[in-house]
Amino acid sequence: MPIVNFHLVEGQQTDASIKQLLIEAGEMYLDVFYPDQEPRPVARLRAFATMIKPEHFATAGVFMDEGGEHAPYFTFLALAGRPPEQHAALIKGFTDLLVKHVSCEAKMVRGMAVPIEPDLWGIGGRTASDIRKAEIEARSGT
Repeated sequence: MPIVNFHLVEGQQTDASIKQLLIEAGEMYLDVFYPDQEPRPVARLRAFATMIKPEHFATAGVFMDEGGEHAPYFTFLALAGRPPEQHAALIKGFTDLLVKHVSCEAKMVRGMAVPIEPDLWGIGGRTASDIRKAEIEARSGT
């Protein structure tokens, strides 16, 4: 389920820097959530950049096209039950990636972890809780 969405203002970064941000964010997710798993579940990753027009983005009441500060925002999804340390690592890591790739100050970045109960997350038309149950049964041979 690793999904991250970065909300960025158009024209503040290059397409190449956005691509690198998304690549490194995916790698970070795998490092934090699946440090010892091989093969790593790359197919589960989703990373997006939602681009916002400067005239549609305001920081402290000042629109970007009128001199407002660049203040990226991100959200990331995780199945409920993950350790708080993993959320903290991603909050710090995604902030650092934004500073590196979109030239903003860390103090201006905001982000949020969104935990989702497995019964409320769909994968291919099934709930994550059903898929987990089937995976556990398959490993145990029942």
